Amino acid sequence: MALTSPKATSVTVEAEADGWSIEPGYHGEMSLDAGTRLIVSVPTENLAAVHQDLVRALSAPLSFLYRQKIDRRSVADGVTPSTTLPSRDFIALELTHDEVVAALQAAADLVYHDARGEFWVRGGAEEQLVLDADGIIYTYPDDPSFRDVLDAHGLEEADITTLANRDYVKHWFHAEADDAEDALLRTLRLVEVPSQR
Repeated sequence: MALTSPKATSVTVEAEADGWSIEPGYHGEMSLDAGTRLIVSVPTENLAAVHQDLVRALSAPLSFLYRQKIDRRSVADGVTPSTTLPSRDFIALELTHDEVVAALQAAADLVYHDARGEFWVRGGAEEQLVLDADGIIYTYPDDPSFRDVLDAHGLEEADITTLANRDYVKHWFHAEADDAEDALLRTLRLVEVPSQR
C-alpha cells in the first residue's frame, strides 16, 4: 500500500502535531552562491506531480543525486546516527527525462513520503532542482520555465511560510520505503561517491 503521509510535520515542543498545514505557493530569493532560486511549497498530495513536471522542464541530459542523510535501517537496528558523519551520496549521469520520472514514480514512497534523504536533479544547462527532507522544492535559478510549471499547477507567488520556518519539525522514516530506496538505486544505476558534505 502506498504511503500518503508527509515527509515531515510541524509539531509542538512536546512533539505533538500543532495543527499547522503546508501552504501552497512559491517565492524567489537570492541563493547562497549569489545566484537566484525559487522556494516551492506544495501540499503532500500534489508534491509528486509538481516535482515531476519541474523535472520535465529541465534541459537534457539529466544528472541525479540521491543524498541519504539518515540510514533508516541502521537506526532501526539500534545504531545511533552521529551528527558528525557525512551523508552518503549516490549519483547517475546522462539520464533521460523518462528514466528519471519513471524512477521517481516507482520510488514515490521514498521520494515524497520519507525524510531520510534529498533528491537533486541537474539539467544539461546546469539548472537544478532539490527536493529536501522537509518536502520543500528549490529550483536553481529562478527561471521562467520553472515559474510556468508552477503557474500551470495553480501555485501563486506569495510570502509563504514553509517547514524550514517552523520551530519544531518531526521527520518521518518508514520501513515501507526501504524497498523503494533499493529500487531507486538499482533502477537509475546510482553509484556511491565521496560525500560533498
